[in-house]
Amino acid sequence: MSKPRIDNSKPQKSAPSWFKAALALAFVAWVVSVTWNSGDSRALALGMPAGHVQPLMVEELGDATRLIVSWDKPPSELKIDDVPDKPMLVSFSGSMPGLGEVGHVQRFFTWPNLSKVFVENKEGQVHIIVKRTLKGTGIVRAGLNHLIIDVPHDYDRLSSARSIGPGLRHMGVLEKTSGGPVHVHVLEIDPKNPEVEIRPALAVDRLGGKASVSKIVASHQALAGINGSFFKPDTGMPLGILMINQELISGPIYNRVALGIGTDNSLSMAQVRLVGDIAASDGMGHTVKMPVHNVNQPRVRPTETVVYTGRWGTMAPKVPSHGFQIQLRQNRITAISTTASLEIPKDGLVISGPNTPQMLWLAAQPVGFPVKVGVYTTPDWSNMRQAISGGPWLVRNGYSYIDVTAQHFSTRSLGTREPRTAAGITRSGKLLLVTVDGRRPHVSVGMTLPELSRLMTKLGAVEAMNLDGGSSTQMAINGETVNFPSSGKVGVSNSLLVRRLSGNTGVAVGSSAGHL
Repeated sequence: MSKPRIDNSKPQKSAPSWFKAALALAFVAWVVSVTWNSGDSRALALGMPAGHVQPLMVEELGDATRLIVSWDKPPSELKIDDVPDKPMLVSFSGSMPGLGEVGHVQRFFTWPNLSKVFVENKEGQVHIIVKRTLKGTGIVRAGLNHLIIDVPHDYDRLSSARSIGPGLRHMGVLEKTSGGPVHVHVLEIDPKNPEVEIRPALAVDRLGGKASVSKIVASHQALAGINGSFFKPDTGMPLGILMINQELISGPIYNRVALGIGTDNSLSMAQVRLVGDIAASDGMGHTVKMPVHNVNQPRVRPTETVVYTGRWGTMAPKVPSHGFQIQLRQNRITAISTTASLEIPKDGLVISGPNTPQMLWLAAQPVGFPVKVGVYTTPDWSNMRQAISGGPWLVRNGYSYIDVTAQHFSTRSLGTREPRTAAGITRSGKLLLVTVDGRRPHVSVGMTLPELSRLMTKLGAVEAMNLDGGSSTQMAINGETVNFPSSGKVGVSNSLLVRRLSGNTGVAVGSSAGHL
């Protein structure tokens, strides 16, 4: 008969409840704080009731776009489906306030790694659908109080390419600079496509008006457009040559570089100078000829003679001191003034100049006296239908070339990071219209002119020029702004548009006043 077993060990005490809770919490934290890389498809059952879920938040980190969901308790179930070439689906138990689409396609299109993000409550679960433009990217981190979805940027990679219309593509690219990330939008246009028309457009029918690029694009029923030439902010007057359908709207300044579009849609880029003259003869052997220095631009020097057309407005500017204004209708003198500004007739122009011997002789002629005004350009752009001014050069003959001083720009503009707009011509003859977002720390910091020059070369431009930038930088497609203008959709003087060919014909830059 065996003896009863005697247990001399001390009785065990159960662990305190706070220790059990802490252990359980640590276990849950270990289970929940996991990371999914792209290509994973997992489900995690936590067996806990869903807590209160906060609305989705979006942050731009510079190297990634972060989507954040916060909750006071982890959901009972969390599932991530992330298969390459398909939208990422993150679902968990619970409900989120503020149903529907977060942002819109233009907002997320600015981040080339995302195209759309949707959030929906469905059968007791929250579904977050992330549509990406780049393949195989996505990191999901789940914690006790949050869910983080990071979609890394792929720098220097062209993405988001889409066709907008005949011969027209829109692309997004994310560049990495020494100052931070930069979001770039590119319009690539094939001018050889017979349905494509490229031309500038004023904000309104006359000089001096302003409107956002999206409004100009919509009002002209264009497919797309960017902001155009520099202009005086207070008046909206273009600073540089602007020609629309062979009508010279305004003349060049400082011989700055301009983009020309030929009658056959060929592209050219050159520094343009105006050459013009006023000629008259009394039929008795006395003939005068004097230069025209500019068209629809302020008189810079007291010795200049400037011609003003109806595009300037209804009245010519102030009569120059010790000078004259001569009104022409159908190439004949109809009025002369030495004091009051003259009306600009719809079928004519006003000559404003100093009291040189030639002007004094012309001003002494009777009403009805014939006068011829001719305006030309160097180089000869008589075969150009459209022209728009910019500056400085960015790329010339395939090489970086930035001539800020020669084109009377401040050297300070060379190295400052700003929103930028540029136009370029590729070796194959395509036109590149480019906008660079800026003034958004950690998101898009803008570019210096040397960086913009390198970007245009990288995109394939062999000729390129800078356009007005800063707060003016805007790109619109089908009437909607697709970039992030630094100061909102501010008004600009003019825009460079891409339209379906309209068959418009214009008047030639050439020999007489009626052609201005």
